[in-house]
Amino acid sequence: MLRRLASLLALVTAALTLSGAWASPASAVAFTAAAPAAPPSTWHAGKSLAAADRYLVQAWASDCPPPTGACATDDHPTMGVFVQRARDVAVRPHWGRPIRVSPNGAQASRPAIAAKGTTVAVGWVSQTSYLRYEPAAPRSFSVRISVDQGATWRHPVRLSPRGGRVDYPRLAVAGRRVYATWTDADSGAIRFAISEDRGRTWTKRTVAMTTSKAAGWQEGFAGYPDVGASGNDVALIWFAGNGGAQRALVSAVGGTDLRLSSAPAALVGASPNHGEQYPAAAGSAASGDPRVALAYTTGTGLAVRIFDGATLGPRVGVLTWPLVAGGVAYGDGYGPAVLPTGRSHLLVAVAACRRNAALAHPCNPASPGARIDVLYTESTDGGATWLAPRRLTDAAVSPYKVNDEPSLALTGRVRQVSFDRYQSSFVDYRVWMRSGS
Repeated sequence: MLRRLASLLALVTAALTLSGAWASPASAVAFTAAAPAAPPSTWHAGKSLAAADRYLVQAWASDCPPPTGACATDDHPTMGVFVQRARDVAVRPHWGRPIRVSPNGAQASRPAIAAKGTTVAVGWVSQTSYLRYEPAAPRSFSVRISVDQGATWRHPVRLSPRGGRVDYPRLAVAGRRVYATWTDADSGAIRFAISEDRGRTWTKRTVAMTTSKAAGWQEGFAGYPDVGASGNDVALIWFAGNGGAQRALVSAVGGTDLRLSSAPAALVGASPNHGEQYPAAAGSAASGDPRVALAYTTGTGLAVRIFDGATLGPRVGVLTWPLVAGGVAYGDGYGPAVLPTGRSHLLVAVAACRRNAALAHPCNPASPGARIDVLYTESTDGGATWLAPRRLTDAAVSPYKVNDEPSLALTGRVRQVSFDRYQSSFVDYRVWMRSGS
């Protein structure tokens, strides 16, 4: 939520079809009822849920922050980024007290989180003002590290220049390594940072360039890069231009070989790119599984590719628009989350836009008539077949007409899916969750 909202692509008007190979609905995952996962006036930007050894951890932003719920000003209180964790998750998480990880005096949002073992990394973007936000003003990216599963946190480390601008950062953790990626909004550089010592020191470099300004020219360049890691395997994905060309870089040696001179793989030559259709990358949730998954929209559906340390596999179709799920017709979607596990298992969630002939852009969350739900599916055979997509929300029921920015984590055998819920007026907005097994 609260990305720079722009009009999104018109919906496909062809007859309703289903995505290629779907398994029987009888094998679908059973989910708990939707429940709030954070206080009111909270949101995230996707990739904001992660599993450590014994804790599920999440990050979110709030402009009416706890403990008082008083709404932010340019003085006090300030918009901030918080972390919560839930211990020994059986099914539905029971969240502990929120911990503010961004500085009390800073205006912070655009959270991201990643975890593996006992290491948790959380990041955010600081801006100069809340009430008088200026897209051209400086925005810097900072990271904090916990080595005890989120119980305590080291001091923040700023990874981007104080006077520069960034878009939406992403993080990954594998062993002692922590990875970060973001766009330099002033130059279009796709920046990539590696820490070999759990966040104490960092090496930073430019690995690609983008001309994408999909979220609005005043915001600067926005490639919406993401990074996933599993063991020594690393994969990055990003938008290369406004036309929606998407590219990827992969490494089997911890990312140390990735440079601006590296030759990226072309994932798709053109696709919707209006600020919501960001791609996703994630390393496996299972120990010993070397896979890193990339998920991205193609204009006609949602696709996944897998890097296994040797090759970047072929494109696998997940969903094809238009489709029907839970008796509701959907014409398009955006903002996927993906999670590989167990060598052949893939979990996917995505925001799906209900068809509405009266709307020019039914995927635009700012449109009062938009109805957007979170869909979930998974494959147990590497993407050859998929469960029929499960609708996790009901955008026809007030007050939450928009449900998007899903995040995925796995605790034991339990699938954890968090998402933003709000409406075009943003009167009521909050992070919610469903758990399934």
